[in-house]
Amino acid sequence: MDNERFFGMSRTSRMIAIETGWYERVKKGSIYRYIFDAADFELEEENAGYHVSRRPVIPMEVQRIDDLITAILNEGIELRITPSLQPLREQVLKSTVNFSMIRMRNARQE
Repeated sequence: MDNERFFGMSRTSRMIAIETGWYERVKKGSIYRYIFDAADFELEEENAGYHVSRRPVIPMEVQRIDDLITAILNEGIELRITPSLQPLREQVLKSTVNFSMIRMRNARQE
């Protein structure tokens, strides 16, 4: 039911939501994707999909990603842009969908 509510209008099961005020930063920003051997990691937080290593690890590869919006869309992820994340946050917290809100401290406070 919750998956239908959040993802029923699209064919994806993953979504990234950003606030309107962050659009230009995402559009112009870059990130680095570090590729590691999965055997070195264990699942720490199933809901958010966080994996950790208990020992130092060296990446097998590092990829710079400059066009973040295109990269998100090419991964089949839905990108939502909203004036405020707070209404979505409240609904997601009451739902059964898996989520990560690791950067919510950067969201507008209403």
